[in-house]
Amino acid sequence: MLSRRAAVYLAQRLILVLLTTLVVSSAVFIGIHLLPGSPFVTTQRRSPQTVAMLNRVYHLNLPLVQQYRIFLTGLLHGNLGQSLIYRGEEITPLLVREATVSAEIGAVAVLFTVIIGGALGTVAALRQNSWVDYLATSTAVVGYSVPNFVTASVFVIVLGVWLYNLTGGAAYYAIGWQGVYGTLPQVAIPAFALGFPFASIVARLTRASLVEALHQDYIRTARAKGVSRRAIVLRHGLRNALIPVLSIMGTLALGLITGSVVVENIFGIPGLGHQFITSITNHDYNIVIAVFTLFAALVGLANLTVDILYTVVDPRIRF
Repeated sequence: MLSRRAAVYLAQRLILVLLTTLVVSSAVFIGIHLLPGSPFVTTQRRSPQTVAMLNRVYHLNLPLVQQYRIFLTGLLHGNLGQSLIYRGEEITPLLVREATVSAEIGAVAVLFTVIIGGALGTVAALRQNSWVDYLATSTAVVGYSVPNFVTASVFVIVLGVWLYNLTGGAAYYAIGWQGVYGTLPQVAIPAFALGFPFASIVARLTRASLVEALHQDYIRTARAKGVSRRAIVLRHGLRNALIPVLSIMGTLALGLITGSVVVENIFGIPGLGHQFITSITNHDYNIVIAVFTLFAALVGLANLTVDILYTVVDPRIRF
């Protein structure tokens, strides 16, 4: 049951997310519509009469203020308009469908980030200054230094091409996407490529925080009382060490969302990132604005979720 103070805080944050989304979408809308020319002229060869008719259909012949009023009215009603290229295609259901695919990749990438990063950091902290610590730290440094698009490209070459040639097609990564949500390998490998650099950041921060936590007075007191090592690490040390890790999860969520643009295009995943690049190439400005709007909302909601998790990890924190 939420307290009144918590409910007010959540309401304020949700309003802030909505306002931020509105500002971002408005800025992108105005910037794109101030570009010279018409998207129809640059996409296909059409007669001037056809271009003029299409401009009237999509209200591109109206003054910018009136275009913005139409866009804002639709946005407030959850209607992001129609595609300029695929005539009759509503943008809202299109992006909702593609957002579920991106959410699938993002959720698995978050699991890799938390599980791999937390495990490497915890093992390194418990075996401080040993070869295990050096190996885990070196792995984290390599993962942090290599961008996700490089990791994705290596996976495509090694697992999709070299492994195919080595095994004669008996075992390899099938580049592409099957069905709506793909297969398990098609999800796991792009998610790992997307999440591993951020898992390395989590690993380094978890190690530093856990090492510091294990040298606190309350840990020594727990040891003196005969508390088991497992309980000390999991219940007392790791739980307090996760607070600094949570502080960067909002930034990592932003990196996962923006990184999906590149990774989805490398692996041919029909998600928001792939649609974003395709719409820019096709000069489909309405979809570009819609994707920016959705990305802004996702970033705001991700940061709000991280703030809520603070109270779960540390009950002393209150809104």
